[in-house]
Amino acid sequence: MFKGASFTAFLIGGLLSVCLLVKVLEWRAFHSIQTDFEAAGGSAKKTFRGLRAGSSSSAGGAARNESAGGELATKAVDGIAGGELTTKEATASPRTFAPLPAFPTPPEVRSPKCVRHKYDLGALPRASLVIPYLKETWGHMSKTTASMLAFTPMELIDEILFVDDGNDPEWQFHKELTSLHPKVKVHRNEERQGLIKAKVTGAALIKSEVIIFMEPHCIVSHGWVEAMLERLATARPQNNLLVMPILDIIPEENFAEYRVANHHIGGFDWSMTFNWMDLIEKRNRTYRYPDPYPTPALSGGIFAMWRDYWERMGTYDTNMTEWGGEHIEMSLRMWRCGGRIEVVPCSRMGHVFRARNPYVVHSQEVVRNQNRAALVWLDEYLEKYYKEVPYAKNVNAGDVTERLLLKERLHCKSMDWYIDNIYPELRKKQPRRR
Repeated sequence: MFKGASFTAFLIGGLLSVCLLVKVLEWRAFHSIQTDFEAAGGSAKKTFRGLRAGSSSSAGGAARNESAGGELATKAVDGIAGGELTTKEATASPRTFAPLPAFPTPPEVRSPKCVRHKYDLGALPRASLVIPYLKETWGHMSKTTASMLAFTPMELIDEILFVDDGNDPEWQFHKELTSLHPKVKVHRNEERQGLIKAKVTGAALIKSEVIIFMEPHCIVSHGWVEAMLERLATARPQNNLLVMPILDIIPEENFAEYRVANHHIGGFDWSMTFNWMDLIEKRNRTYRYPDPYPTPALSGGIFAMWRDYWERMGTYDTNMTEWGGEHIEMSLRMWRCGGRIEVVPCSRMGHVFRARNPYVVHSQEVVRNQNRAALVWLDEYLEKYYKEVPYAKNVNAGDVTERLLLKERLHCKSMDWYIDNIYPELRKKQPRRR
């Protein structure tokens, strides 16, 4: 038995090990989503350069192909000119009132069916974007914002709300952001709330029908928002749908490189750690790309949903702190309490998957968040979680009464139902060797 300082050291060491393991597994998961594409004979790497904002991303005569399995063939995107919008161009554009920063434009990797599709903008719901940020570089934030302004029909957008989560002055960029467009706003949390609570704060400030949660290190492409909004419109009047785009990979070390991701489903193991699973075609032989498809789990914090449903479903667990575990908790809550999660392949964007966060994340808080989700949602499978993360038994998860009452009020189905009907692969997962 451990006593006193020895037990404390053991617990701290265990928590650090768990946090490191979570990050390593997520890093491996994110980078595995291009494997099948490369194995099929394609090249997942595509260099994209600073195309002028708003220009066609198919410049350079790139050819697009699609195989029977829905895979995308290699596309050349070399020789694309770079540069910022000139003052004259910015003035002529109804979308901006200041020159957009230069940003790399993604190659066109959508299915031809997506490219040909015409959206009826008047029939789509209006949306607002909520983008928390902490210690993000201006290089990433400016490119994210510029790509959104260039490739988003702004008549669909009420507000692009950045949530400054207690940044020091050198990381705030308020004037730089709000100078880019009248619809770009900044809300400041004077003290850091953490990613989870910052999203809840931002969502409470917007009034649009749809909330789109975004991150400040992405490059969006044509049709990204229209595809998600059109799919959400199919859920009226229940509005019980959450949609997410396909996230292509922008390497952390090179923001000008683009790696095409495949259309996997998302899942998790008994440690409550997210992982990419099979291709949807392997899981469902009748699936036809690029139709939207269900996924058992959210990959992270980029998704869109009806605001009234977000509120009705209990937003996030606001007793979770900092970062981690909230996407697994929401995945279980959505499916088991009458909702649905879908990936929309006609909506794509590049996203930087980082090996580590640029801000401090305390390992004990990550385990605490996962512990809260496990206590509320795993039912009779709770011991499987503790077998995977034994240190969690010694971490105080706080009072989960409110979330248990929410679960009861929403008439949520059992964990057995979720495994049998949504994620049968979870039943086959074995504990990792230690």
